[in-house]
Amino acid sequence: MFLDTGNLEEIKKALQFPFFEGVTTNPTILLKENQPRKTHIAHIPAKLVFVQAAGLTEEEIWEDVLRIQEIKPAEGTVIGLKIPAHEAGIKVIATVRAKFPDAIILATAIFSSEQGYIAALSGADYLAPYYNRMEVSGLDAAKTIEELRYVLDLQGLEEVKIMGASFKNSRQIMQALASGADTVTIGYDLFLQMMNKPLALESIEKFNEHNAALPK
Repeated sequence: MFLDTGNLEEIKKALQFPFFEGVTTNPTILLKENQPRKTHIAHIPAKLVFVQAAGLTEEEIWEDVLRIQEIKPAEGTVIGLKIPAHEAGIKVIATVRAKFPDAIILATAIFSSEQGYIAALSGADYLAPYYNRMEVSGLDAAKTIEELRYVLDLQGLEEVKIMGASFKNSRQIMQALASGADTVTIGYDLFLQMMNKPLALESIEKFNEHNAALPK
């Protein structure tokens, strides 16, 4: 799993769990931290940190890719490029793959299987379908992920990973994984929600009450 946040305290707490592969950020997330992107990213201690390239045109996105490449991350951290999967972004993904073959690319803002497929053909390593955003727009997010995974495997692109994103609740996370997502990126609040189920907490509290009442 990946943690979808720029909050250093949340990142510190979450990375105590060994299964987090890294951190994903975007301009909206970083704006909440109210710090310059370059210096803030450099303080994130994850193994892999995705930084989104901003811009509307191919030229603007490419220029921001070069700015991201100049960020000096924390020791042991690799910076990945997060690039929107629309026409201009797809062109940049192909350019990055050609010029920086070792770059780790996450194609983001995916709302259809065909959009994800094109991004994969262009050289993306990860594809981020927006689960809740699709659901509220009347699209079948689970079916989209299932279809995308099937086509990728059929076309010999099985190494491309689907990273489910944009979740409203923990149930959507499991639906995405059950539909074929290889991993997910989630907010810290949803991570806590996945573990701290009210019924589980009630049961644990009852066990502790009974343990305290055992004869000494």
